[in-house]
Amino acid sequence: MVRVRRSLFAVPRDERGVETESRRGEHARRHRAWLRRARGPLSLVVLAALVTACGSASSPDTPSSPTRSTAPPSSSPAPDAGTSSEPPATSELTRDAQDAFKAAKAEHPGADLDQCTLTTPLDDTACGKAITAADQVASDTARRLREREPEHADLLYGAVLSAAAGFRDTLGPLRDTIPCYGLSDEPQPPPPLRAEAESICAEGADIAKTAWGIFLSQVEP
Repeated sequence: MVRVRRSLFAVPRDERGVETESRRGEHARRHRAWLRRARGPLSLVVLAALVTACGSASSPDTPSSPTRSTAPPSSSPAPDAGTSSEPPATSELTRDAQDAFKAAKAEHPGADLDQCTLTTPLDDTACGKAITAADQVASDTARRLREREPEHADLLYGAVLSAAAGFRDTLGPLRDTIPCYGLSDEPQPPPPLRAEAESICAEGADIAKTAWGIFLSQVEP
């Protein structure tokens, strides 16, 4: 006796071979359930098929379509010397910010916030000097951009100015709340409070370093 293997997608029929409504509905439900189960593996299969198709498109065993075989090789027009892939206005504004930062950094060297770590002592003046230099660089960069476009600086250089202001805002607690890293002339906390003060300053410096990184992302090439 020969058994016929029924496909999952075969349309159910009655004993006379006639498709019935109830069996058609059962078939549809079974079809949807299978799709839900197979969605994940099916996506991988489709992706693999696409990769295979792309890889075999130039295979000599695969016949090329008439259009591709008869069409002359396409050639891209020579780029116009006066055009750029980047809008000139954006490129110019970016250069303005980079130039202002370079000039400010040259005038205020030493803005290396890697001098400040989570274990830097409370009275470490090297960290304090690095923070002071970074503050001066951010302030001077903003000043130069505002002088370049007095009326429209916020519109043209808003991201840079906001990043500079955001960094400088993080320095207030390091100067005012606790005399961190020699940034103020306030007396050092008494020994029982020194460890806690050192921890607070380290956290504040770490926040400042994060804000400094955001500023650098706006002005460095």
